[in-house]
Amino acid sequence: MPRTLVGGGMTTRGLLLLALFLAPALAGCATHRRLAAERAAALDSLRAVNAAYRAERIALEDSLAFYADVRSGQYARDMRALRDRLNRLAYRLALCREGAEGVAALAVDDLFAPGTATLIPAGRARLDALAARLRTRHAGRTIRVEGYADATPPGPTLRKKYPTNWELSAARAAAVARYLIEHAGMEPERFEVVAFGASRPVARDDTPRGRRLNRRIRIAVRPDCG
Repeated sequence: MPRTLVGGGMTTRGLLLLALFLAPALAGCATHRRLAAERAAALDSLRAVNAAYRAERIALEDSLAFYADVRSGQYARDMRALRDRLNRLAYRLALCREGAEGVAALAVDDLFAPGTATLIPAGRARLDALAARLRTRHAGRTIRVEGYADATPPGPTLRKKYPTNWELSAARAAAVARYLIEHAGMEPERFEVVAFGASRPVARDDTPRGRRLNRRIRIAVRPDCG
């Protein structure tokens, strides 16, 4: 009986024998792939569990460290340091928004002739010394000159030029700023001039000493809020 040849000359019987031989091997490869996939999935699961345990361990270590700090007092010290820092930041923020840091408070009686906004020689000398300090310690900062007065209304003669203590305190603050600019060589764009009149006393106004303290020029600098 003649043989039936297929393709490369192999008989049908040969092909059947080859298929019977390869079938177990192919089944073994499929099983191997399935086992490998199962092992990979199990390994991923173990890694996830390990990561969860590691996170839990770190959290427990942090908790233990926290309780140790509480017992040793370190936590309280850290909290005080944080509160102090917050207070300093709040103070600087308030200065940036609302005010300026005081540099000098000068009695009007030491700067001006009585009832005037005219500087006397002793007053000019004090402003020269102040200008040197502003140049060395507060270079580039905005300078605020504030004028204050006591509550005694200007007399009839003085009232013709300064109807109220607002005008008088403003004129004196402006005279100080003008002197620092024109005679001490400071930059005019650095200055602010503010008048408060008798609205912000620092002492009782019913005594000569109290009125002297209330008549003042305050020099302040704006903080660097950049």
